Amino acid sequence: MAGALIAVEGIDGSGLSTHSKLLVKSLESLGLRSVYTKEPTEGPVGKLIRSLLSTKGPDPYLMALLFAADRAWHLRGDESLPGGRGVLSALELNYVVVTDRYKYSSIAYQGSAGAPKEWLWSLNSFAREADVIVYIDVPVRLALSRIAARRAVEAYEDEAFLLKVKEAFSEVLERASKAGVKVVRVPGSVGEEPRPIDDVSKDILTGVLGWLQETQRLNFKS
Repeated sequence: MAGALIAVEGIDGSGLSTHSKLLVKSLESLGLRSVYTKEPTEGPVGKLIRSLLSTKGPDPYLMALLFAADRAWHLRGDESLPGGRGVLSALELNYVVVTDRYKYSSIAYQGSAGAPKEWLWSLNSFAREADVIVYIDVPVRLALSRIAARRAVEAYEDEAFLLKVKEAFSEVLERASKAGVKVVRVPGSVGEEPRPIDDVSKDILTGVLGWLQETQRLNFKS
């Protein structure tokens, strides 16, 4: 099968890392060569981004530019991915690349922080669209409780701001869908209570396999 880029998105505290890794494991169990990756990356710009996220109120223009630079390295220079030249080389080798955040997060977050939305879309136009966006939807209060339980709160992690980000994601996903991206929305909670991880993971896999079956003419027994 041809390579595919799957972006797992949502507000902080949605379980993106957990479910990105579980998706890779599930795809590999079905015989599909898959690889996990993330943004910000472990590259030099990604490390700078992480240091700035621990500060209060980093400038949205600066952060947008840094995320875009890190994304360029992620796509074309990350030697840790199959092929040794980033996401694009892994796709050329027909891997399913599952990225824990992608350009859609940058547009939603930096847009909510004050950077112009059209400028953000233009800034990230060099980055190919994902084939599938998996959006894990959780309430802001649940997300914040998860964040507080595991580490110190970083920039962008307060209730008022994350509510803006959730609204921004709705617009981002609609625009991506109109551009031909398959959007898989998965509820991560029932009301304010988290859904079992296995249930969320199963819904994500079902959505991704559905797209693969439609576009790649593959058959899976699940």
